[in-house]
Amino acid sequence: MTETALEKARKAAEAAATKLVDLEHQEAEKAARKNAERAEKEYQLAVKFLEDRVELEAEVKGIKPSVDEVATAFETGALAAMVAEHLARRDAINSLRAHAQHCATLVGEDVGHIPELRYIDPVEELRRWQDDAMTALRRKRADDVAAEVLAAYEVD
Repeated sequence: MTETALEKARKAAEAAATKLVDLEHQEAEKAARKNAERAEKEYQLAVKFLEDRVELEAEVKGIKPSVDEVATAFETGALAAMVAEHLARRDAINSLRAHAQHCATLVGEDVGHIPELRYIDPVEELRRWQDDAMTALRRKRADDVAAEVLAAYEVD
């Protein structure tokens, strides 16, 4: 029996369809492997971030300026920038904590151990720092004036 052109075309179509299914299956397996690798890498990075979170927060937080540094900044007109820097660092810590909550969820940990920072009104914070600076400057200036006056009487 000889095959007709139609039968040859059907066989070729069946072979092509089978090959297409095999290729789609291979592509799906490849995509699943990539997704699994990506998920594993994301999991490992989340665990590492959670381990490093406290140190990262300490690095971002920096050191709060002393009252004398705040007074100097007030005197030179740089207090608003100093307060903005302080508040920006707090916002950065909040961002780190939000990411930590995402990581904790990803690795199946409870997010309750990651505290949130309370909101601080920037205007109120600036006012508070100005009050502290003004008090420090008044104290310093009063000490300087008193020392100047008492110097004539050899009082230290």
